[in-house]
Amino acid sequence: MKFCRIVEILGKKYRISIAEDNSEKDVDRVRLWDGKTSSDEGATLYFSYGKHTDDLPSLCVIVGGEKEITLYNEEASELRGKSLAVVSEEDFVPAFNYAQDFLASHHSSSFYAYLSDVAGRVSNYDTLVDIASQSFGASLVFIDRDFRILSYSTQVPVTDRIWAQNIEKGYCDYEFIQAVRKLKAVRESFSDATPMEVTCTSSPFRKLASRVYCRGAWIGFLILIEGDTSYRQSHVDMLHSLSDILAQFIMDHSPELLCQTDEYHRFLYNLIIGAPLESQPEAYRDLDFKKPLQLMYIRTEDSEKKINRSLKIEKYLNKRDQCQIFSNRESTIVIDEAEALADPEYLLEGIPEDVNICAGISLPFDRVANLKAALKDARDALAIGVEMEPGKCIYTFAEYGMYVMLKNLSSMEDIRRYYHPAFLVLQDYDKSHEGNLLPTLRMFLSTGQSIKETAEKLFMHRNSVIYRLEKIHEMTSADLHDPEICFRLRLSFAIYELMSR
Repeated sequence: MKFCRIVEILGKKYRISIAEDNSEKDVDRVRLWDGKTSSDEGATLYFSYGKHTDDLPSLCVIVGGEKEITLYNEEASELRGKSLAVVSEEDFVPAFNYAQDFLASHHSSSFYAYLSDVAGRVSNYDTLVDIASQSFGASLVFIDRDFRILSYSTQVPVTDRIWAQNIEKGYCDYEFIQAVRKLKAVRESFSDATPMEVTCTSSPFRKLASRVYCRGAWIGFLILIEGDTSYRQSHVDMLHSLSDILAQFIMDHSPELLCQTDEYHRFLYNLIIGAPLESQPEAYRDLDFKKPLQLMYIRTEDSEKKINRSLKIEKYLNKRDQCQIFSNRESTIVIDEAEALADPEYLLEGIPEDVNICAGISLPFDRVANLKAALKDARDALAIGVEMEPGKCIYTFAEYGMYVMLKNLSSMEDIRRYYHPAFLVLQDYDKSHEGNLLPTLRMFLSTGQSIKETAEKLFMHRNSVIYRLEKIHEMTSADLHDPEICFRLRLSFAIYELMSR
């Protein structure tokens, strides 16, 4: 709201007049002037008893009457682009209080009406959060009670390092959650949507947090993270409004967020996000599974903005009652019996093709203590699999574990030093003679040293394969039936594939 409009509204109740108006900015809040400058004074209207034009802020209401207005009009050159109004002494305090109330009400009601209109036009809360963040001029994060990332602003990106890492994972680590819950502001927070300020030593940014309630049930938090400029008092009311609008939107469009999980499901989820086993319910700590389990880590690879696809994937995965499914914005984790995941394509049947999912699958495990390691296996298999063979959609650790090991090792040293000497000889020969001894050897090793299968897969005559293998032995003296030599050669091929990527 412009300075002149505020004075006009106040003039209907109080004796106030404009001495000079040079402001084109909207006023966000009203404050008493304490004689000090403010970093955001261009958006703040100050009320002051002072009468010296040289030290007043750019937007100010001071005590005075017609005499003072005449005086300031005569000294207009001294105002140097400031906007100034004069109010009678007896009206100073009530005018100040009234200005505060109606300005806060104006921002809150107009923002609520604006968001209501937006919510009626959009189909997902990603867009709602993103549009709201632009009104705040600060980044927003929406999490559920388990601190899973449900949505975050992209138009105003999250620059807070810790929350950026949480967004990348799709959830907050157990240690982080416990630290947040110990904060005084969180422990003493109201049991409603009243925003509270949350600060911690590990982040330079201040934050406002507001609970989100649907039908009386607390489902999560909205977190406003200040950016280059500090958040203002009006942001408190705006965040409260966003919480109300978001709650109604969820009831209308995403009621699955209202579902509560059982104790066993929460136990497994806590282990996934890094909870120490000893911190969990004693009844589950020594849990052994009747049959080996495997973990499948699923991500959507759409280049377009994800509209919470991971959460919606769940309805396609409930083919087995034994399945435990954990979804967040970035991924879906499935824990099931190894027998069921032996055919992961069956489990994923029905998922729309345009979702473009890909998945990593862990090695089998039979103890709950191995759950965290299984998640790492599945994530690593997916990461290296997509890099090595981007055309596939399912990658198992059993198949890509060697590449994961080599990838980790390559960060510490040049792994080409582990090439078998025979591999280097054949590589030089193929380069200089445009040969294909290495492809033949690779296929021979991958088929379990079967000449027949090698010939079939390379569309060659059996005798041609035998000839090439004899040439390889003649050039390298490598015994292709020695298990140790064959392992080192397969390792050489893996190193070559990884390094060439």
